[in-house]
Amino acid sequence: MNYTHLSDRELLESCCKHDDLKAYNELVARYAPKLYVTCQMYLNDAFLAEEIALDILFWIWKKRREFSIPDNLSNYLHRAARNAVISQLRKQRRNIVETVADYAETAAVEYRMADYAVSCQEEEEQYQQLLSGLSAQRKEVFVLSREQGFSYKEIAEKTNLSINTIENYMVAALKHFRKGILSLLILFLNLFL
Repeated sequence: MNYTHLSDRELLESCCKHDDLKAYNELVARYAPKLYVTCQMYLNDAFLAEEIALDILFWIWKKRREFSIPDNLSNYLHRAARNAVISQLRKQRRNIVETVADYAETAAVEYRMADYAVSCQEEEEQYQQLLSGLSAQRKEVFVLSREQGFSYKEIAEKTNLSINTIENYMVAALKHFRKGILSLLILFLNLFL
């Protein structure tokens, strides 16, 4: 039988009702290039356009037993191709939106990390400035206590000072730091108000 001369309806009936693979192959040969062009026009991706076109035609073969034969197969297939392209574009848009959101989140984290690093550096500079405002002995006692973790008794042994003197130095150093931090806060509040 020569399938090239049969109408679309005859090919579909032969394909769907009699499982005629040759009739199906003729439909594929007839419509695959047309569907490919339609998909390619919207997608600009040859591989994806071919995949969608063949998926639509394969769907007909899979559903041949329950497939109701349309009056105009050409319109039906082109509408199916258009719908498949729209679905693909939606999927791509969703992927792009997710990628942009991921990038924005990453950029925000990087910005916060950079901001945090600058803030830490500024705080370290302020700390060093306040630390340099202490006398040499108070500075030594404060560093031994707060940075190196020595107890007052260990500092007293190390510096040959009494524990009472160590306590007085620490009270004075902490008072100096509170006063310096308070003046910075007042300066910032004046800048922003």
